[in-house]
Amino acid sequence: MHLRPAAAFPVTLAHVSEDWKSHDRTWTSDACVPEVDYDKPHSVAPTLSLGDHMITLDDDATARLCAFYGVPNAFFGRLTPAERHYVLNSRIDHAEGEVTIEYNATGVTDVRKPSKPRLEAREFLQVAHRLYPSSATVLDAWVTSDDLRLDVIGHQLGNGLHGGIRLAQNRRQNLAPTVSPILYDEASTTTIQINDPSLRIGARGVAVEKIAERLAAEALRADARLSADAQHYADLFKISIAGDSTSRLHRVAAEHGLPVRPLADITMAISRHDEPTMADLVIAIANAANAPKLQDPGKRNVRTKLQAIAGSIITDQADRCSTCHATLAA
Repeated sequence: MHLRPAAAFPVTLAHVSEDWKSHDRTWTSDACVPEVDYDKPHSVAPTLSLGDHMITLDDDATARLCAFYGVPNAFFGRLTPAERHYVLNSRIDHAEGEVTIEYNATGVTDVRKPSKPRLEAREFLQVAHRLYPSSATVLDAWVTSDDLRLDVIGHQLGNGLHGGIRLAQNRRQNLAPTVSPILYDEASTTTIQINDPSLRIGARGVAVEKIAERLAAEALRADARLSADAQHYADLFKISIAGDSTSRLHRVAAEHGLPVRPLADITMAISRHDEPTMADLVIAIANAANAPKLQDPGKRNVRTKLQAIAGSIITDQADRCSTCHATLAA
């Protein structure tokens, strides 16, 4: 079993609200107006000029500019400073349309078309605050140029089980925000994401304000189903897989595309139980997301997938073959 790294102090909604205070400024103009300067001494950081305002560029900001102006980032990274200066300025000079660039004291935070507005981080926090008090525990929280995640638990569901919601958004592609119920097992420090396709937020051609309203409404629905999800999870303790835990795991792996590398870890976790149940299988899969080798930010998608697969077992109500556990036709 993998335990989450112990935090120095419990992180609450109040703490995250303070951390996520935004002081970003927005600059919108013709896409051909910005200028970059990479032709500097090696020890001097490149800069971006927005009219009379100059901003220092780090690797993340450079990647965002390259993505917007259609320059392959891997190719750009192999160029000399003088070549970078020429290539990106040339792409900017010939760009059409408009660009919106957000920046703060630390540098550029976003580069996008002004026709693609998106929810600010504070709006996700406002949704969470409508459901839970400022003292509610936050399990995970991050906001980057690529994605946003806010896991908050606000209910005690008994036997060390807690319930809450997961708010998220793929910010790199500016996709619609998502909300999912989550269960948190305190003993194993395991997070389980419950999958509910009905909790869908339509955002195509919708104003940002309307998207925020829809997110808040779906968050209420996600929170309302937590008691039922906790009961479904409790029912899994009554289903023994002592004689066929391996075949059960393989069926789950085949149906949900379980990543191959954590399989050995999950199998070992199940084998530690003399009389394993379906609930033990759920925890084994979700707990694999806590493995130290998956804690790198680049592995966040793998961790989420494991937590979501575990949740799919909880919500699975299909009739199955007693031998191979395949879904039976209706």
